[in-house]
Amino acid sequence: MRIGELAAQSGVSVRALRYYEEQGLLNPQRTSSGQRLYSSKDSLSVARIQELFAAGFCSTVIRELLPALLGDQRDIDTMRVAFDAARHRLESEKQAVEAELSELQRLRERLGLAPDAHVRVHDAEHDPHAPAPTAAPDHRDRRLR
Repeated sequence: MRIGELAAQSGVSVRALRYYEEQGLLNPQRTSSGQRLYSSKDSLSVARIQELFAAGFCSTVIRELLPALLGDQRDIDTMRVAFDAARHRLESEKQAVEAELSELQRLRERLGLAPDAHVRVHDAEHDPHAPAPTAAPDHRDRRLR
């Protein structure tokens, strides 16, 4: 199947499939004119790649895990080590985020910033509450910590 067919079948964009190839996650056959040809095995690979990305794995680790996951015999030890390492990294990130949230709350209290209160002084309904604006994205990527 061609790249557009795999994209439609898997629900993954053509751009993502090209990225997977650049990262060494997929290795499609090529026609004499250079067009990519994918097999049903590639379709399974794409599904596994998506699952691994969703679980927080980076493309480097996914490249190492795919043979263990998709081979004739699953390499349980390789997968266990990678999954344990990923869990440890995510737990560490979670602790860092919780520490930052605690520090943010302490700073908020120290600066006398009251939590949002939207109540009228009379018996009418509460003021319509608009969601707080989201903060600008932080330049740090927690996965790189």
